[in-house]
Amino acid sequence: MSEIVYNYMKIQNRPYSVNEIVSNLHNEYGKTAVQKAVENLLSQGKIFEKVYGKQKVYCPVQDTTHDVEELMRIDKELQAHANEVESKYQELEKEIKIQEALLTSMKSSITIEEAKKQKAILQGSIAVMNNKLDTLMEASGTEDLTETKRNAEQALNEFSREYVKRKRLCTEILDCILDNYPGSKTELYEEIGIEPKVVQ
Repeated sequence: MSEIVYNYMKIQNRPYSVNEIVSNLHNEYGKTAVQKAVENLLSQGKIFEKVYGKQKVYCPVQDTTHDVEELMRIDKELQAHANEVESKYQELEKEIKIQEALLTSMKSSITIEEAKKQKAILQGSIAVMNNKLDTLMEASGTEDLTETKRNAEQALNEFSREYVKRKRLCTEILDCILDNYPGSKTELYEEIGIEPKVVQ
């Protein structure tokens, strides 16, 4: 098993995690077997391990005939690979937190059975209120208050328009008086007996 893993890593000549080796060997060998093979290769000095955060990656030991540039290229590739894995790990952690928050929210929500019970209670309350409304309407001698409401709103609108018109006329007259009045507006209002009020 160690020879299979070593030959694969030697041919590919790039860093891999244990999970990636298992996957790239088409899951023909279990993770435990691959892990033991990797540990065996480490002890033999055929591969070396690099740790980046929580991620461990492995790469075959290069021949000493390789120049410094080649070794630097391999190290950069290891670093890039580790960064990629770390990024995926952070994305997974973020997704787990989102799912955990969703689960907590769902746990705090009411169940379908509780919702059905609340619906039944609300429907009962609505029925009681409808009965009370029917009783009040019968007692008032009318079945539909829509027309009464419309007439009241129409009267209110007419009175409001009339109020605004008269207030404007009164304000214009008072402004004319104030042009030649020696005192202030407050003094004029007190002298005439006007008590300013806002009518809504």
